[in-house]
Amino acid sequence: MAVQPNQQFSMDPPTQQSFVRFFKSLPEKLDTTIRFFNRSDYYTVHGSDALFAAQEVFKTTSVCKMIGAEPHKTEGVILNKSHFETFVRDLLLVKQYRVEVYVNQGSSKNQNWILEYKGSPGNLSHFEDILFGNNEIAVGVSVIAVKLGTEGKSRVVGLSCVDVVSTLISVAEFQDNESFSNLESLLVTLAPKECLLIQGEGSYEFQTLKQLMERSNVMVTLRKKNEFASDSIIDDLNTLIKFKKGQKQNAQSLPEVNLNLAMSATSALIKYLDLTSDEGHMNQFKLNQIEQSRYIRLDSAAIKALNIEPHTDTIPNLHGNPVASVLTLLDKCRTAQGHRLIAQWVRQPLKDLSLIKERHDIVELLVTNNELRSVLSDDYLKRIPDLQQLAKKLARKKSTLQDCYKIYLCVSYLPKLMEQLSSEGTITALKTMIIDPLKELIEDMDKFQQLVEQTIDLEAAERGDFMVNSGFEDDLKTLKDAMDETEETIQQQLNKAANDLCLEAGKMLKLESNQQFGYYFRITLKEEKILRNKKHYTILDSNKAGVRFRNNKLNELNDDFIDARNKYLERQKGVITEIVGIAAGYSETVRTIGGVLACLDVLTAFASAAVSANKVYVRPKMVPSEEGELNLLQVRHPCLEMQQGVDYIANDINFKRDQCHFCIITGPNMGGKSTYIRSVGVTALMAHIGSFVPCDKATISLLDCILARVGADDSQLKGLSTFMMEMIETAAILKTATCNSLVIIDELGRGTSTYEGCGIAWSIAEHLARDIKSYCLFATHFHEITKLAEEIPTVKNQHVTALVEDNKLTLLYKIKPGICDQSFGLHVAKMANFPPDVIEFAKRKQAELEDYQGVAFEGSDNPQKKQKIIQEGEILISQFLTKCKALDQSLSNTDLENQLSLLKEDILSHKNPYIEALLTAS
Repeated sequence: MAVQPNQQFSMDPPTQQSFVRFFKSLPEKLDTTIRFFNRSDYYTVHGSDALFAAQEVFKTTSVCKMIGAEPHKTEGVILNKSHFETFVRDLLLVKQYRVEVYVNQGSSKNQNWILEYKGSPGNLSHFEDILFGNNEIAVGVSVIAVKLGTEGKSRVVGLSCVDVVSTLISVAEFQDNESFSNLESLLVTLAPKECLLIQGEGSYEFQTLKQLMERSNVMVTLRKKNEFASDSIIDDLNTLIKFKKGQKQNAQSLPEVNLNLAMSATSALIKYLDLTSDEGHMNQFKLNQIEQSRYIRLDSAAIKALNIEPHTDTIPNLHGNPVASVLTLLDKCRTAQGHRLIAQWVRQPLKDLSLIKERHDIVELLVTNNELRSVLSDDYLKRIPDLQQLAKKLARKKSTLQDCYKIYLCVSYLPKLMEQLSSEGTITALKTMIIDPLKELIEDMDKFQQLVEQTIDLEAAERGDFMVNSGFEDDLKTLKDAMDETEETIQQQLNKAANDLCLEAGKMLKLESNQQFGYYFRITLKEEKILRNKKHYTILDSNKAGVRFRNNKLNELNDDFIDARNKYLERQKGVITEIVGIAAGYSETVRTIGGVLACLDVLTAFASAAVSANKVYVRPKMVPSEEGELNLLQVRHPCLEMQQGVDYIANDINFKRDQCHFCIITGPNMGGKSTYIRSVGVTALMAHIGSFVPCDKATISLLDCILARVGADDSQLKGLSTFMMEMIETAAILKTATCNSLVIIDELGRGTSTYEGCGIAWSIAEHLARDIKSYCLFATHFHEITKLAEEIPTVKNQHVTALVEDNKLTLLYKIKPGICDQSFGLHVAKMANFPPDVIEFAKRKQAELEDYQGVAFEGSDNPQKKQKIIQEGEILISQFLTKCKALDQSLSNTDLENQLSLLKEDILSHKNPYIEALLTAS
């Protein structure tokens, strides 16, 4: 349980009444906005926010106190600074809530509260010190704005995305369909936390857009239409953009500014994030047009279906283990920038064969060279601070001597890191992606290293004391000499105190110092009794570490030392400002170093994940899309195979264009259909991000999309039924997929009537197989769809195997060719311990409903033979019915009966076992 608050509301009853009246007069807010009240020494939350905070922070509502009196009364919870910071971090970065902080401008008795600052998942500028001050936050934070327009009869989407950590403004303008599938793909690629939309647009188009954002877990923030006006965009961009050498220093010359809708969206973001008011943002940003063509297209359904990222509502599997995500499995990064980059890479699988192979080359080197991989992961990378955040602080001139020292140490490690990388018979990819860029960047940091060495006291910094080097100025030298002299005298006090207390100096009695107390003696709690009745010793505090105390002489010396030190710190402020001003010029270089090291960190993580798997991953052979191959030998699901108690059964997939590119998979529930098709999707994605894959052997043609429709996902909270959600996702697949796409569909058509669902599933399967010709894995309980293989040669049937012995079902999880010849639903119901009378009733109902479909005849024990016999029988029945319709209706009843008898004899002469069985059953 969290430590409960020990402060009390410092308000008398009238002040409480007055505050509650003010609090209840505030405008209505969403439940996902939490209001804090800054009371100098602590913060408070009230009303429903207080109940929420009590539960989240202290795990009990007993900390809620009622303030005020009827009718002006409300709950209140006190948060100290530490509680406040932890809670805000959780609200903004994990729960994706909004935060408002109010401050009282009047006296404590006057309720002159104003909104001091606020934040949201995409706008953290006011909370950066809290969130990033001493914490390396390994999450990306970006916010987008979207503006819609038209071009002729087409819908056009203008989008802008700002990432203040990487100081990047990305823009795009593109045509889209009514379900915004192109925008959805971009949302997956960019993974924004928040989206700005124009307020008051109540059209169907706007509602569809809003629903898309909510489905993609992006917070929607409505802004006024005039904020999307781009009148001042050129001036704003001139202020923010860092132009390249030789480039015209005017945003008007950039091609991106011709994207009018995207510029309107950019204008809204600049106002919302208040970018131009922060000096640290001046000439720091890059403006890029988003190159969506570089990446495989993913939809949000694929991200969820393939379990690419962890989500808070993860349900434990049958073995009680929470199902891991692909990201958590691969993310063995040691740096904050590495964690952010790998989260970006899993959403941006590459379509460039050369880039994929470069990543695979480096991962292969690190997989085969255990020593290099271990040294990188356990020695060098874990020492790297969050250079991208430090670069941001440098640019804003808000860095400290400690920040500069962190960068200095990091750059000092890099030559040894380079030496380690270069000594391994360097492959071209490693040289091009890592070594050569780092070599240039280290040279660019040479003057920075000299600056730190000349200006910072490195010996003191090693002890955690960050001060300007005393040799930098005469005044500092004088103060430092005084401090050193005092310290020498202080050291002599250790032996004197040891003799007085009869303790061994340096062992039983220690002399220590910290920022809070300065110098003090320390002994263990056991020895505390020797201080009793000794008035010239003053105890400072006692804890598990021991008793901290001083004698009278050490008190005097410590006061002298702290006085000199405070003067030193005051005198060095001007020098620090100068150092920080010079260091700001290196922000771009530091940021770039962070980017290169993040790349190395992610590739090392891929290698670590590959070798730490139950069975080592292999390098996939990547070939051009024209080759039309997707062959995976003994493919495994990387997340499931790592779980305790799971003995994973691997399977194969063999797709070759114009031979087999579509598999229909049937079989019992829990038999492994979903896991099998997901494992293929996950493996294809891993290969395209540069990772090794969980197979014995893999050949994969470049894909352009990975699209999925898996499981019945109720989205009723978002106003969508299961079936509507299914149709939206499937429609997007049909509009997006090409012959180079991988499509994964599981249990389509379950949200409507059986026959209608089967018809929809059949038509979608046929369209994908015959017209689009995608690589497709189609798991279904509609066994009728298996007949598609008779009509389209590139469609193959597969099934998951199961054994029934002594009326018991054993699932084998092995994929085999052909159709599953029976349904195992009742067996699964038995495994779930259904009551016996319910099972028996279900059997009777099944017999009634199947209506001859389960009739037995000679050859029906062989699925292939049975299907052929039924097909021939159905053709004969169809011919019989056609001839019946063609009979002359003017004939007498007797003549008609004679004609029907002849037709019956004709059909029976074919001796079809299926028809004979039907006639016998009737």
